[in-house]
Amino acid sequence: MSINNCKINKNYYITIDDINLYVDYTNKRIKIIDFNNISIKNIKNIMSFCIQENLSKILCNTDIENLKFFFEAGFDLEGKIEGYFKGKDAFLMSYFINNKRRIYNNIDEKNLILNKCLDLENTYNNNINNSAYDIRDANENDIKEIVKLFSNVFSTYPSPVYDEEFLRQTMNKKVLYKVATDNGKVIAIASADMDKKNLNAEITDCATYPEYRGKGILSNIVHLLELDLKSKGFIALYSLARSINPGINFVLSKHNYKFRGKLINNCNICGNFEDMNVWVKNINTHLSKI
Repeated sequence: MSINNCKINKNYYITIDDINLYVDYTNKRIKIIDFNNISIKNIKNIMSFCIQENLSKILCNTDIENLKFFFEAGFDLEGKIEGYFKGKDAFLMSYFINNKRRIYNNIDEKNLILNKCLDLENTYNNNINNSAYDIRDANENDIKEIVKLFSNVFSTYPSPVYDEEFLRQTMNKKVLYKVATDNGKVIAIASADMDKKNLNAEITDCATYPEYRGKGILSNIVHLLELDLKSKGFIALYSLARSINPGINFVLSKHNYKFRGKLINNCNICGNFEDMNVWVKNINTHLSKI
């Protein structure tokens, strides 16, 4: 087993047996990035490395051609993203090193939220022209206020959104950030993490100050992100939303995202591992399979 390290903060990218991985200590997991040379043997080596590093979950978004290797290795299918690989579907496979991480809590409450979401499907009402708040692309001058907003909303977060340099490096390059402002103050944000190679984007980093919630601001930001991504030729949009948080799930369902699974104890948000609902929308009408 050969390992080449490329460290980014305390998380880092490595290669094990020609398989590219992201070692994510923040969320106590490994994500398999490149599965083209995957086999049962190197999956077992990845599992051994996971145990050695005290990590408890392995993730991979795989195509249908390699799906069998993950099933044979004992992975669970937790979700699906139609159109993820330039129009081809991705299967969200997970392996739990620690069985405690597999436990799904507060099932009734989360199912109640989900059912309410499904009743709101495709009911977004575009009121941007009548909104009292401005929405625009974020820029480097917004970074301090963005960090302040994230710090107010989330005590912990799975990606380094409190790091000004991280925001500066990703802003409007890999990640498209949009903010809503009130008299110049950033009051809400959402972003699109763009995979330009595969033409998919994750709608993420959604945050609004409590006093501005319930006004449709986040819905309008998501709408404008979608318009930009469609103009750039993206095919599949998806979002991983905290299953215990009604707000963002309501927004996604209103925008006609379809529920496509649940990632159990997937990431560290607000001090705990959170279950994430998988929502998917295809914005290319010619390739839409949803």
